[in-house]
Amino acid sequence: MTTETLVRQAGLSGRQRTLALSVAERMGVRTRHISRAWTARIDTQAERASNPVLAAQAVDAALRDAGLQVADLGYLISHTATPAQPLPSNVAFVADILGYAGPHVELRQACTGFANALMIAFGLLAQPGARPVAIVGSETGSVFLDLERLEGQSGQIVNLVQMGDGAGAVILGPPGTTSDKLHTAWFGALGLHRPPGLQMREGGSERSGTGNAGPLTFEHDFASVLRDGVKLFDAGVQAALDRGFEIGRADWIIPHQASGRIGSQLAGYLKLPKERFLVNADRVGNTGSAAIWTALAELRARRPASGTLTLALGAEATKYMFGGFVHEAG
Repeated sequence: MTTETLVRQAGLSGRQRTLALSVAERMGVRTRHISRAWTARIDTQAERASNPVLAAQAVDAALRDAGLQVADLGYLISHTATPAQPLPSNVAFVADILGYAGPHVELRQACTGFANALMIAFGLLAQPGARPVAIVGSETGSVFLDLERLEGQSGQIVNLVQMGDGAGAVILGPPGTTSDKLHTAWFGALGLHRPPGLQMREGGSERSGTGNAGPLTFEHDFASVLRDGVKLFDAGVQAALDRGFEIGRADWIIPHQASGRIGSQLAGYLKLPKERFLVNADRVGNTGSAAIWTALAELRARRPASGTLTLALGAEATKYMFGGFVHEAG
């Protein structure tokens, strides 16, 4: 959905419309996918576009790519900030759709959920006889927008044009398998005793538009994120270096997909060629939990030469977390 179409669907006009178009242009986000049904002020997903459905589709696609069946999995790990409902977990519904009867767990994280999921998966796969682990990140944040509360809410208009809905998944096998490799990963946090830079205080993405007790919206502390966000990338680069990987070795860098311009901005900051940065936020927006996995999928679809090294640098403003990994093409 283009920004023009999105603005029209949201019913924005006058100053709100001007602000939305200006922010989208400044952030370099031209299009995004939206799961919202546009039937109510506080909405539900369109048919066949719920968070669990999108997540299950991503896992199914990853299984096909790996030549596996769902029964081959030893564990299913999910991460999302916009679950269908608070309880049961989103991943329980994903398992239902997939027909997966094995163990599963969910992390309530967005843009760095992938890194914590890797910490868990690496431990599982180190055990003798380990079976493949599926990780899926999914977001359907477009429903967390009250169309009747946009007046004077510039932060919500930023969220509207910046974010996109989607899901991405990866299948990891035990060490020694002959394929692409994720051989370095980390997770860290800088937010001890600090207020969140991004939060959402209630809700689930499948709640109806009637009878809600409070606003289902994301709350941004934009000033704090702008001031301290770059420290998360610094921490990620240092974490890679501490594990023996210097950033200059990377053939590709997948950054946190905060905007469509993040690649050129980081290229200048890190003094690296902007051609090395893979960004899809200009086309799909910031998809949160799905962002790193969908960008990696896009890179793998280009069939990079064996030995191509990709550095992922995730960052999240909720409590100022960072994470990453090194991917090596097989």
